[in-house]
Amino acid sequence: MAAGPALSTAAGLQARLAEMGAPERAAGEKAYLKSELTFVGVRVPDVRREVKAVLRAGFTHDELFALADELWSQPVHEHRLAAIELLHQSPGLLGAADLPWIEAHLRECHTWALVDPLAGWVVGEIVVREPQAALPVLDRWVGDHDFWVRRSAMLGLARSLAKGRELQRCFAYADRLLPEREFFIRKVIGWVLRDLARTHPAEVSAWLRANMVGMNLVTLREPLRRLPDAVELRALYDALGQGRRRNSAG
Repeated sequence: MAAGPALSTAAGLQARLAEMGAPERAAGEKAYLKSELTFVGVRVPDVRREVKAVLRAGFTHDELFALADELWSQPVHEHRLAAIELLHQSPGLLGAADLPWIEAHLRECHTWALVDPLAGWVVGEIVVREPQAALPVLDRWVGDHDFWVRRSAMLGLARSLAKGRELQRCFAYADRLLPEREFFIRKVIGWVLRDLARTHPAEVSAWLRANMVGMNLVTLREPLRRLPDAVELRALYDALGQGRRRNSAG
């Protein structure tokens, strides 16, 4: 898709989103996400539906990214979400060669509401399809200076974990990220382990027990929702906390 067609297609989609926007919802979402982006106030399912309609026309890889670039060019949350949805709904057109584009845009998201679908859905699918090329990229991301990129490394494993792959890599990432104080890092460790606990509860429980001393409750809460020994694990966490407090007081 050349610049002209991409511009006109993006303009049409943006106009439809504007028609569906609700100012009160826009103000509420902007405040909730603490975002500097402009918000139109369109529900996520409505964005997905409009993107699906656009994709019925058929796109090549280059046309898809030309449209995504055009949508991303404006600092509007729903436009950028639509760009992510374009990629999410076109997995057959994407590959590991697109990870540099994705990484650059992850660095511009600055909110979980954009990072999580781009990393969890789009990157996650690429990792499943091309693990040899994609996993080294995640290995680099987990040590990145940008905590949103580090968060993306964990999220990028989610679809592989659901297929029973990359458990040890997941625990290695969690080991590396566990000391961090950033809320969104602490939370993502818990989220990923919560989903993993559905299929591998023993492994998740063992990791939690081995790392309990250095763990924040933000991380622990999520996997406890899915583990059969949750009560025991929480009691262990509380006991360790009491011990730390006694030692500190002494």
